[in-house]
Amino acid sequence: MEQSTVFAARVDRWSRGRPLLVDGLLAGVIWLVFGLLSLLAGPTGLAVATATVLPLAWRRKRPAALLAWTAAVFVVQLVVLPIPLPANIAQALMIYTVAAHVASLAVRLGALGAALAGSLAAGFRWSTAPDYTRNAFVIAAFLAVFAGLIWLIGNVVRGRETNTRALGEAYARLEESRRQRERFLAQRERVEAAREIHDIVAHSLTVVVVQADGAEYAAEHAQPWDRTDARAVLATIGRTARTALAEVRGVIDVLRDPEGADDPAGPSVGLADLGRLVAAVRAAGLRVEIRADPAVFERTPAAVRLAVLRVVRESLTNVLKHAGAGATARVVVERTPGAVRVRVEDDGAGPAPGVVAAGPGHGLGGMRERLRALDGALAAGPRPGGGFGVEATVPVAAGGGRP
Repeated sequence: MEQSTVFAARVDRWSRGRPLLVDGLLAGVIWLVFGLLSLLAGPTGLAVATATVLPLAWRRKRPAALLAWTAAVFVVQLVVLPIPLPANIAQALMIYTVAAHVASLAVRLGALGAALAGSLAAGFRWSTAPDYTRNAFVIAAFLAVFAGLIWLIGNVVRGRETNTRALGEAYARLEESRRQRERFLAQRERVEAAREIHDIVAHSLTVVVVQADGAEYAAEHAQPWDRTDARAVLATIGRTARTALAEVRGVIDVLRDPEGADDPAGPSVGLADLGRLVAAVRAAGLRVEIRADPAVFERTPAAVRLAVLRVVRESLTNVLKHAGAGATARVVVERTPGAVRVRVEDDGAGPAPGVVAAGPGHGLGGMRERLRALDGALAAGPRPGGGFGVEATVPVAAGGGRP
């Protein structure tokens, strides 16, 4: 059954792609069968049959014009011949063609009206005595019912084809929507990857710049040169660069393997990662006081833990950039009913006179967008007593876990 259905579908597609060829073959077959049979009415019958049947080769190309032609030939037939012809099947086929392939309701109703009028005229022309009138109405009624059924079938077929086209257009729109959604998701992945790489590079370069500036100052002013301090500075720079390189490679690996990004477990982020982040910032010369609830990294979803780490990293990077020398940062990560709260505050006075502050970046905006994706919120601004503060709240349920 399935193979026959597939074969029928292929035949249908082939015939729809070659309407002139198919209609030409159909006209030829009808003429060979019904046209030649019309020769029983003599040469006049053959001529009328030929004029009726052969134009069917263009029935789907110009249905309205051929309907008028067929009607005119039928009028001639009623005048010159007192009997029906086998080729009159062509009139029925034209009625079906107009009903099935013409969109104009007026033309379709005109075809039905012409068919009914022709049925009545044929009934009186082909009726015989002795009960001439009764026979005329019986013949007319039979032809009218037959023509009406043909017209109705054509309209049903036209409606089916219209629905099929509508479904095809709807499917095409859905397919285009799917492709647009895929492009949007790919673009969003690229934006998120770019934002992640920006955060990694910004934090790492900030640490590197602070260490390099400090080493440059010490090399110029410190007496004598302390090899131990120099080695510590270089070790911090190397460790920071290697960590940044590994994290950037991890982001690129996620882009290369999108299925890995759908892992429900998410990236493994724990309290140790927060500790390494704080240690790197301290090595850059910033005093950091931290109080972190271990439960935040033990009983919360991976997405929430990753968001916490990103907020702390971006906030401490901003402290390094903007707080100035001698600043102290305080980090608090605590669990509240149904959410995780992160506070990062500093008491910095800003860059020293003559030092150019880092230009405005996209860190706060990026944090807000990330937290918004988790139904979280971010508040940031100067503190009344001096310095700057950042406070983020991330609902635990947004990450897919239980409060």
